Amino acid sequence: MFTFLRKAFSIVLSFIIGFVSYPVSYLPCLNDSDFSIETGVFSEESVTLNGEEETIIPGEGCRLDGERLILDSKSDFSFKDTTHGWYNYYGISYSSDAYVRGEISYRCGVTDKTEVFFLEPGENKTFYSFIDNMLNGTKANMIYSLSFEALDKESAKIKINGISLFNREIPDEYVYIQTDEYKIGVNLLWGGALSYMEDLNSDVEAIEKDGRIFVDSNAGERYNAKVVNKNVNLINRADTGRLVQQSYYGAQLSPEYEKGEFMGNAWDYNPVQGGNQFNENSKIVDIRCDESSIYIKCQPLDWAKSKEHITPSYMEATYGIEGNKVRVSCRFTDFSGYKSLPRDQEIPAFYCIEPFNRFVYYGGSNPWSDEALTIEPELIFWPDAGYPTFTSPENWAGFIGEFDDSFGIGVYVPNETRFLSGVFAREQTTNRDPSVDGTTSYIAVVRVNLLESYSPFEYDYYLTTGSSDEIRNNFKELSQ
Repeated sequence: MFTFLRKAFSIVLSFIIGFVSYPVSYLPCLNDSDFSIETGVFSEESVTLNGEEETIIPGEGCRLDGERLILDSKSDFSFKDTTHGWYNYYGISYSSDAYVRGEISYRCGVTDKTEVFFLEPGENKTFYSFIDNMLNGTKANMIYSLSFEALDKESAKIKINGISLFNREIPDEYVYIQTDEYKIGVNLLWGGALSYMEDLNSDVEAIEKDGRIFVDSNAGERYNAKVVNKNVNLINRADTGRLVQQSYYGAQLSPEYEKGEFMGNAWDYNPVQGGNQFNENSKIVDIRCDESSIYIKCQPLDWAKSKEHITPSYMEATYGIEGNKVRVSCRFTDFSGYKSLPRDQEIPAFYCIEPFNRFVYYGGSNPWSDEALTIEPELIFWPDAGYPTFTSPENWAGFIGEFDDSFGIGVYVPNETRFLSGVFAREQTTNRDPSVDGTTSYIAVVRVNLLESYSPFEYDYYLTTGSSDEIRNNFKELSQ
């Protein structure tokens, strides 16, 4: 009876403390700005938490060899003192000889939660993560326990150098950077995928004519029509499957993987940065940004499945503007252990606004010799179109407006020559903000690649704008 009363009193007291202190945690002066992880002791009795030696209680299977935790089964430990103020972000400094699946358990107000995280091997590495639902203002006020288990080995060792809890300022849903050339932005609700790109130098305008929207440089003058939008976003962001984003395919050889369904078809494992087919959002794990770059880390959803089936993988992307080009560095790490066959991958999946619906590329055999470009003016979308791929030895392709000298946008990936392309609902854009219209033009830079667990995959892509000749010349600088 006494134990029950003590537990009930503890719950009531934590609720009162949380109710009083939760609004205070939002005050700007209480937001952390230094995210250094203080390191120190790690033993069977204690760990360094927030720079102080904290007593821990080892669970079953928790045993150490010196300062290394042995992972031949799931190993966990709990904290004797669980109250450490409000936080929505945590960091772990560690050394590990294996890929590791971890769990952190904590309390948000009066609700207990457990979430999963993943660590890569290496010495003196750091891992940072927001807690779940931080964009909705969720914050934790206690930490109960941590657990670890090896993924790619039967037995492994990990050392926890230090753990720190932070109260970060809650970022806005959209994060932007800009130069004199471009303004670009990412949507944190959609995995930090590129959702905004505006050319600030080319007088890009949208006009309405005969019920349709057209976009071009100085479109009002060119079409002799009223301008309806002078701040045109060139990226289609109508749903989580659009954007410019990472998307990967695998799992055909894994009988333990239960396929989802998309458009009546059984669908393999498909981590997608933006989210899933239901417009549910991937989880933002980390974000770092300054005036010149945005770094994003997300845990993507599985395209054909609901948000409960978040994938055991991380996608990272670093966005920057380099003169007349946007550069994006991508990294994908899968922790699923699924076995796959090599197959076409989108590196990246690129969706721009449909008024740019004339596909342009160089299809000859003498790259960068200023030979004529090829324009495909009537592309439609699959399945009616099949899956048309085009070979571009200059490693780029793009879409422009309805004239040969119209403004447009292109994508370049070093050393890649295959481009899958199509236009959905061509010549049907009616929204004055064409970036949210259901119509879209699409390019996938295609490479046959194996989605292999425990083997990070990286690539860079570039975007630029202008007439087809300007796009070509901008990308030519990268080939030299």
